[in-house]
Amino acid sequence: MNIISTCVRNTAAFIFMLFVLSVATVGCGPEDSSQPLSYEMKRIEKFFHDGKTKDDRESYCKCSYPVFSGGKNADAINSHLQQWIADSTAVAPGQSYTGSKSIESLSDNFLKEYEKSRKNFPVDWHYVFMLDGSVLFNRSGLLSIDLSSYAFTGGAHGSNRTEYFVFDKLSGDRLKLRDVFEEHFENALNTLIDKRYREMKGLSSSDMLNSEKGELFKNFIHFNNNFALTDKGVSFLYNQYEIAARPAGTIKVDLSYSELSAVLKPRFRVL
Repeated sequence: MNIISTCVRNTAAFIFMLFVLSVATVGCGPEDSSQPLSYEMKRIEKFFHDGKTKDDRESYCKCSYPVFSGGKNADAINSHLQQWIADSTAVAPGQSYTGSKSIESLSDNFLKEYEKSRKNFPVDWHYVFMLDGSVLFNRSGLLSIDLSSYAFTGGAHGSNRTEYFVFDKLSGDRLKLRDVFEEHFENALNTLIDKRYREMKGLSSSDMLNSEKGELFKNFIHFNNNFALTDKGVSFLYNQYEIAARPAGTIKVDLSYSELSAVLKPRFRVL
């Protein structure tokens, strides 16, 4: 009888161990790239002299951008975005800066530079920096992000800039056009962009793009590297002054996945 009881206990223990191992194996399985990457919006507000007076509150940094979590490469994506903000916007510090490059610290430094300007020059304007980020696409192992900034540090006008980012969720890499499009895509893509821009402006195939109605600096429009994936297709964004004068503003050309199917790599034709 004791032998039978011992065998039963050993069998039960063995089955329990198999169950534990099976659960552990499921928990350690490969990341499901089809699921959206979790994120929350990080918000930062900094005012000159902590906004003690009404005038102080006219100089500020206001930032809102996504911070990702949950995926194995979320930290790499966050680092890439924050590095771009630190290097390529108005809060980018000078070469003599040795402090932290967190967005909070750079915002503080931006307002300190304003304070120096007020002391050294007869500055009668305010410094403003705004950053607005949004997630344009977040599925199928792919992530598209828009970071748009505005800055005013004097002069006739402030400056606007929008940067698109496309990431592969599993690798954490920022994708380039060659990662999305088939080889020798250039001419076909330029033709599609030219056609869509003419439709946007009501131009015929023979109208000049650098005419008053066309608004461009030159008589052509080509793709650039500032592209995003969306639920409907691929967007190309041209910042102010990039291909046209200031009154034209930011120019965005949208192409659907079906229109691009001949030049997209297979992975991107079914989004």
